[in-house]
Amino acid sequence: MTAAKMNSESRVADLPGQVLNRTIADLQITRPGPGLWRYLSAMSLMFVSLAIAFNYGLDSSMFYIGAVLAGIFFAAVGVTTHDAIHHTLTGMSWFDEVSARVATWGVLWPHGVYSELHKLHHKMNGVDMRDPERVTYTNEEYESASALRKFLIRNQLWLAVFVGGGIGMIIGHLLRSGRFMKQSKALRRELFFDILGIGAVNGLLYGLAAAHGELTKAVILYIIVERIGGGLLQFRAHIEHYGLAGKRANYFSTQLHACRNIETNAAMSWLFNGLNFHSIHHAFPKVPFYHLEEAHVRMTKTLDKEGAESMPQAKGYIRTFLSLAKSMRLINSVQTPQP
Repeated sequence: MTAAKMNSESRVADLPGQVLNRTIADLQITRPGPGLWRYLSAMSLMFVSLAIAFNYGLDSSMFYIGAVLAGIFFAAVGVTTHDAIHHTLTGMSWFDEVSARVATWGVLWPHGVYSELHKLHHKMNGVDMRDPERVTYTNEEYESASALRKFLIRNQLWLAVFVGGGIGMIIGHLLRSGRFMKQSKALRRELFFDILGIGAVNGLLYGLAAAHGELTKAVILYIIVERIGGGLLQFRAHIEHYGLAGKRANYFSTQLHACRNIETNAAMSWLFNGLNFHSIHHAFPKVPFYHLEEAHVRMTKTLDKEGAESMPQAKGYIRTFLSLAKSMRLINSVQTPQP
């Protein structure tokens, strides 16, 4: 994998948006095959893991092994719903929209609300403090916080991953949606359908579990999947955004530098569906997941060739998490990005 080189040298001004766009223009068409395979394989692995868990009692280690694997593979499925929002999973809008809800309503995740908020996130990332997916507090927010709130902010990464998890993400998105509910008819509509869908799907699932005397097992299985899968999704989101913000010369350059790219192994890149190349995704959300690495390599070469500032880069998800968690990072309302 080609890594962007970070250094402290003075760099020339950001490259024009036309130059950045031209670098990867041919990589922004989505074919259905790779996304269908990715979605179906991740779903199959999750369901096989769930089946393993259900075939054993709560006193068997195999139940917990199956549950943990289901949580890991749920994270892999959950990331595909992100691609579905941009219609870069398969390029078939109807499939992307339906498949995302099939994958998430059963775990109480309001995908429609998330979809609308994520679109706002792409518009506001790095430059608008109203960004519904902003994970870094501002200096002003920290200074005006209570002692308890300051403690929570200082330990944000640990708490998000190991305490918040999936439930934390669900509650957080529902609370943040309130800021935009009055202005967004689409958000109100999606919330309505999410409530109906989540109610119907979970009523069916837990009704069947109760009818077969497996309600306790189903609830415990959900908790484990939520803890593991939700924790992994929190882990990814924080590492790729925490501590970065700042408006640049143009939209493309802003997004390239307001996200962190992670040099990682093939297994982690598969798990997070290529989003370790996060700068490219934010600057060019129409690039499908299977082209993100190639686009990252091309953009790195272009920036280096023109003497422009490299994209933020770090090595390894776990190493980066531990590094970021050592000390609190805050941002100003507008701030030059840091690696």
